[in-house]
Amino acid sequence: MDFVRQLFGGGSSQKYAEKGPGKHVEAKKHYLRPAPAGGGDGEVRMLIMAIDYKKTKNPLTCSIDGHNMEALAKACNITDLAALYDEECSKAKVLEQIAALGGRCGENDYLVFYYSGHGMSVKDHDGDEADGKDEAFCFIDEEGQVTGKTLMRDDEFAEAVCAATPANARIVIMCDCCHSGTIADLDKDCWGTREVVSFSGCLDEQTSGDMGRGGICTHSVLLAIDHLQDAKTTDYSVGMLYNIAVDFDDKIFKSAQQITIQCNSTVTPDRLAWPLVPSEEYLAPLTKMAAAAGVKPDIPDAPAPPPGEESPEQPEQQPGGLDPEMLAQLGISPQLAQFMNTSQLSSITKMDPQELLKRGLEIYKGGSKACIVQ
Repeated sequence: MDFVRQLFGGGSSQKYAEKGPGKHVEAKKHYLRPAPAGGGDGEVRMLIMAIDYKKTKNPLTCSIDGHNMEALAKACNITDLAALYDEECSKAKVLEQIAALGGRCGENDYLVFYYSGHGMSVKDHDGDEADGKDEAFCFIDEEGQVTGKTLMRDDEFAEAVCAATPANARIVIMCDCCHSGTIADLDKDCWGTREVVSFSGCLDEQTSGDMGRGGICTHSVLLAIDHLQDAKTTDYSVGMLYNIAVDFDDKIFKSAQQITIQCNSTVTPDRLAWPLVPSEEYLAPLTKMAAAAGVKPDIPDAPAPPPGEESPEQPEQQPGGLDPEMLAQLGISPQLAQFMNTSQLSSITKMDPQELLKRGLEIYKGGSKACIVQ
């Protein structure tokens, strides 16, 4: 067994599923390799997969998540990006993109996977799951349907990524789907010395919320990135991002799901730098919506900084209410309006009102539906 695996505790993965104030993971920067945005070497390569399942009885709004993540990738100057939507998200095409992107990864590069869609648990076929179940991505065929052949089990996903990437790659996996806590199967030996973190919308036994305008987990992550940029923070750990995203989930959406982080044995949340840091001004979609509606709500308390690090400067807090006429213009449902009326979002100080309104309308003019389950 190599030195790194001995140092961090052997071959088992580490899962963090606690929520709320006082239950955060370690966030102080303990990594030796900063992300490119923090002055480190390497590039960030990214695969986005989002499926709406329009031809099934269980449609979602995951393409909104995919486009929101593409906008984030653009703000982060990511140039090696592949985005697959709906029927493009076949199992074969996903495996093809994993091989292509992973094959271009160098020793300091990141490979980021983002998936928004259905997830499910299926019977374990090789005896490596304690609960007797594999977790699986629900890709679709050319007819837009999910079948047994279109599922990608966690075992298959792990083996494909490991076969495509160098042994010292940095890998971030984000899954906004049901039954996704261990969907990357980070207990597998094939991960070796790669630094791998899986960021999931819920535990294996839970479902993940879609509020009709994208997934709750995704919106929480995007709000956290927005908040950290507003605090002028450009170099931070995966643990810091996770803590703030969980706070947004708790205080805005109050969802029953538990956003989780799982790491392989090589790394912990404080020992991997977060790679998706905007290099230009960035506003999360819900921040834009709040601004377009004329709101300057309070923000959730950020996690206390680790000892020796400065507390991010907090924006000025100002209460506000949502204008019903503006909500109607934006096509926002009563359910989402209720989220906003009971929420706390970042103070909007970055753009003039006309530009905020224009951008908010562009993103949310499609309307929304009631909160549904992925």
